[in-house]
Amino acid sequence: MHAPGWFSEEARTRALLPVALVCLLLLGVTGCATERQHLIERSAAYVAYRLPSEQVLEVARELLREQGYLILESRDPLYVRTSWRTKFDESLDIGGVRERHLVIGTRLDDGRFALKAYRISYTTIGRTAPHPVSSKNETTGTQRMTKGDPLSYAEPVLVRDLELEWRILSRVAPSVAHELESQVDQYLATGSN
Repeated sequence: MHAPGWFSEEARTRALLPVALVCLLLLGVTGCATERQHLIERSAAYVAYRLPSEQVLEVARELLREQGYLILESRDPLYVRTSWRTKFDESLDIGGVRERHLVIGTRLDDGRFALKAYRISYTTIGRTAPHPVSSKNETTGTQRMTKGDPLSYAEPVLVRDLELEWRILSRVAPSVAHELESQVDQYLATGSN
Protein backbone atom coordinates (compact mmCIF):
# COMPACT_ATOMS: atom_id res chain seq x y z
CA MET A 1 0.00 0.00 0.00
CA HIS A 2 1.39 3.37 -1.03
CA ALA A 3 1.00 6.60 0.85
CA PRO A 4 -0.82 9.29 -1.13
CA GLY A 5 1.65 11.54 -2.96
CA TRP A 6 1.30 15.24 -2.39
CA PHE A 7 2.83 17.22 -5.21
CA SER A 8 3.81 20.84 -5.16
CA GLU A 9 1.59 23.46 -6.79
CA GLU A 10 3.95 23.64 -9.75
CA ALA A 11 3.90 19.85 -10.26
CA ARG A 12 0.11 19.78 -10.21
CA THR A 13 -0.16 22.68 -12.62
CA ARG A 14 2.44 21.13 -14.92
CA ALA A 15 0.33 17.98 -15.01
CA LEU A 16 -2.46 20.08 -16.52
CA LEU A 17 -0.29 21.63 -19.22
CA PRO A 18 -0.29 18.62 -21.61
CA VAL A 19 -4.10 18.53 -21.41
CA ALA A 20 -4.24 22.23 -22.26
CA LEU A 21 -1.84 21.78 -25.17
CA VAL A 22 -3.93 18.94 -26.60
CA CYS A 23 -6.91 21.29 -26.51
CA LEU A 24 -4.81 23.89 -28.28
CA LEU A 25 -4.04 21.49 -31.12
CA LEU A 26 -7.73 21.63 -31.95
CA LEU A 27 -7.87 25.41 -32.15
CA GLY A 28 -6.08 25.83 -35.50
CA VAL A 29 -5.26 29.53 -35.24
CA THR A 30 -3.18 31.52 -37.72
CA GLY A 31 -0.51 34.22 -37.49
CA CYS A 32 2.98 33.93 -36.01
CA ALA A 33 3.48 36.24 -33.04
CA THR A 34 -0.22 36.53 -32.34
CA GLU A 35 -0.62 32.76 -32.62
CA ARG A 36 2.03 32.24 -29.92
CA GLN A 37 0.40 34.75 -27.58
CA HIS A 38 -3.04 33.34 -28.32
CA LEU A 39 -1.88 29.80 -27.51
CA ILE A 40 -0.21 30.95 -24.30
CA GLU A 41 -3.29 32.87 -23.13
CA ARG A 42 -5.67 30.02 -24.03
CA SER A 43 -3.44 27.58 -22.12
CA ALA A 44 -3.45 29.83 -19.05
CA ALA A 45 -7.26 29.71 -19.11
CA TYR A 46 -7.11 26.00 -18.22
CA VAL A 47 -4.93 26.40 -15.12
CA ALA A 48 -6.35 25.57 -11.72
CA TYR A 49 -4.39 26.75 -8.69
CA ARG A 50 -3.61 24.93 -5.46
CA LEU A 51 -2.89 28.26 -3.85
CA PRO A 52 -5.12 30.16 -1.46
CA SER A 53 -7.79 32.03 -3.42
CA GLU A 54 -6.95 35.22 -1.49
CA GLN A 55 -3.38 35.13 -2.82
CA VAL A 56 -4.45 34.73 -6.45
CA LEU A 57 -7.20 37.36 -6.23
CA GLU A 58 -4.85 39.83 -4.53
CA VAL A 59 -2.55 39.56 -7.55
CA ALA A 60 -5.56 40.28 -9.79
CA ARG A 61 -6.31 43.39 -7.72
CA GLU A 62 -2.67 44.54 -7.94
CA LEU A 63 -2.59 44.15 -11.72
CA LEU A 64 -5.85 46.05 -12.15
CA ARG A 65 -4.65 48.85 -9.85
CA GLU A 66 -1.45 49.09 -11.92
CA GLN A 67 -3.67 49.71 -14.96
CA GLY A 68 -5.33 52.59 -13.13
CA TYR A 69 -8.57 50.90 -12.07
CA LEU A 70 -10.27 51.47 -8.73
CA ILE A 71 -11.19 48.18 -7.02
CA LEU A 72 -14.73 48.19 -5.66
CA GLU A 73 -15.72 46.46 -2.43
CA SER A 74 -17.47 43.12 -2.74
CA ARG A 75 -19.29 40.94 -0.22
CA ASP A 76 -18.21 37.83 -2.15
CA PRO A 77 -14.58 36.97 -1.33
CA LEU A 78 -14.18 35.22 -4.71
CA TYR A 79 -15.26 38.23 -6.77
CA VAL A 80 -13.19 41.25 -7.83
CA ARG A 81 -14.67 44.14 -9.79
CA THR A 82 -13.42 47.52 -10.84
CA SER A 83 -15.14 50.82 -11.33
CA TRP A 84 -15.77 52.08 -14.85
CA ARG A 85 -12.86 53.88 -16.45
CA THR A 86 -13.11 55.99 -19.59
CA LYS A 87 -10.24 55.76 -22.02
CA PHE A 88 -9.75 58.30 -24.77
CA ASP A 89 -7.40 57.68 -27.66
CA GLU A 90 -6.71 59.00 -31.13
CA SER A 91 -8.48 56.10 -32.87
CA LEU A 92 -11.89 57.45 -31.89
CA ASP A 93 -13.24 60.54 -33.62
CA ILE A 94 -15.43 61.50 -30.67
CA GLY A 95 -16.17 60.05 -27.27
CA GLY A 96 -14.19 57.28 -25.67
CA VAL A 97 -14.33 53.72 -24.44
CA ARG A 98 -15.72 52.90 -20.99
CA GLU A 99 -14.29 49.76 -19.52
CA ARG A 100 -14.37 47.71 -16.33
CA HIS A 101 -13.06 44.30 -15.27
CA LEU A 102 -14.57 41.39 -13.34
CA VAL A 103 -12.59 38.48 -11.93
CA ILE A 104 -14.63 35.54 -10.68
CA GLY A 105 -13.08 32.74 -8.65
CA THR A 106 -14.45 29.24 -8.20
CA ARG A 107 -13.44 26.64 -5.66
CA LEU A 108 -13.34 23.24 -7.32
CA ASP A 109 -14.44 20.01 -5.63
CA ASP A 110 -10.85 18.74 -5.46
CA GLY A 111 -9.71 21.78 -3.46
CA ARG A 112 -8.19 23.69 -6.34
CA PHE A 113 -9.11 27.23 -7.31
CA ALA A 114 -9.93 28.47 -10.81
CA LEU A 115 -10.62 31.97 -12.03
CA LYS A 116 -12.07 33.68 -15.04
CA ALA A 117 -11.44 37.31 -15.90
CA TYR A 118 -13.84 39.39 -17.99
CA ARG A 119 -13.69 42.84 -19.55
CA ILE A 120 -16.86 44.85 -20.18
CA SER A 121 -16.58 47.78 -22.56
CA TYR A 122 -18.64 50.10 -24.69
CA THR A 123 -18.03 53.15 -26.83
CA THR A 124 -19.41 56.48 -25.70
CA ILE A 125 -20.26 59.37 -27.99
CA GLY A 126 -20.02 62.14 -25.42
CA ARG A 127 -21.78 63.04 -22.20
CA THR A 128 -25.29 63.89 -21.14
CA ALA A 129 -25.96 67.43 -19.96
CA PRO A 130 -24.40 68.54 -16.63
CA HIS A 131 -26.75 68.27 -13.67
CA PRO A 132 -26.86 69.50 -10.06
CA VAL A 133 -25.50 67.36 -7.24
CA SER A 134 -26.82 69.55 -4.42
CA SER A 135 -29.63 71.96 -3.81
CA LYS A 136 -29.07 75.70 -4.15
CA ASN A 137 -27.43 77.35 -1.21
CA GLU A 138 -29.95 79.86 0.23
CA THR A 139 -27.24 82.30 1.31
CA THR A 140 -24.94 82.38 -1.72
CA GLY A 141 -27.30 81.13 -4.42
CA THR A 142 -24.66 78.69 -5.69
CA GLN A 143 -25.30 75.13 -6.65
CA ARG A 144 -22.74 72.35 -7.17
CA MET A 145 -22.87 70.75 -10.61
CA THR A 146 -21.33 67.59 -12.03
CA LYS A 147 -20.42 66.54 -15.54
CA GLY A 148 -23.02 64.48 -17.31
CA ASP A 149 -22.77 60.71 -17.46
CA PRO A 150 -21.17 59.08 -20.51
CA LEU A 151 -23.70 58.76 -23.31
CA SER A 152 -23.88 55.61 -25.40
CA TYR A 153 -26.47 53.96 -27.54
CA ALA A 154 -24.34 50.82 -27.87
CA GLU A 155 -24.77 47.69 -25.79
CA PRO A 156 -21.83 46.81 -23.54
CA VAL A 157 -19.58 44.02 -24.82
CA LEU A 158 -18.47 41.29 -22.40
CA VAL A 159 -15.36 39.29 -23.36
CA ARG A 160 -13.16 36.84 -21.52
CA ASP A 161 -9.92 38.65 -20.65
CA LEU A 162 -7.38 35.93 -21.35
CA GLU A 163 -4.54 38.44 -21.30
CA LEU A 164 -5.33 39.34 -17.68
CA GLU A 165 -5.57 35.65 -16.75
CA TRP A 166 -2.13 35.08 -18.30
CA ARG A 167 -0.65 38.03 -16.42
CA ILE A 168 -2.10 36.69 -13.15
CA LEU A 169 -0.56 33.26 -13.78
CA SER A 170 2.78 34.84 -14.73
CA ARG A 171 2.92 36.75 -11.47
CA VAL A 172 1.55 34.02 -9.17
CA ALA A 173 3.54 31.11 -10.60
CA PRO A 174 6.34 32.41 -12.87
CA SER A 175 8.02 29.01 -13.24
CA VAL A 176 4.74 27.45 -14.42
CA ALA A 177 4.24 30.34 -16.86
CA HIS A 178 7.77 29.84 -18.19
CA GLU A 179 7.15 26.10 -18.63
CA LEU A 180 3.90 26.82 -20.48
CA GLU A 181 5.72 29.25 -22.79
CA SER A 182 8.39 26.62 -23.47
CA GLN A 183 5.77 24.00 -24.35
CA VAL A 184 3.97 26.41 -26.68
CA ASP A 185 7.27 27.32 -28.38
CA GLN A 186 8.10 23.64 -28.78
CA TYR A 187 4.65 22.96 -30.24
CA LEU A 188 4.98 25.84 -32.70
CA ALA A 189 8.48 24.74 -33.74
CA THR A 190 7.57 21.09 -34.38
CA GLY A 191 3.90 20.52 -34.84
CA SER A 192 1.93 23.54 -36.02
CA ASN A 193 2.69 23.12 -39.74
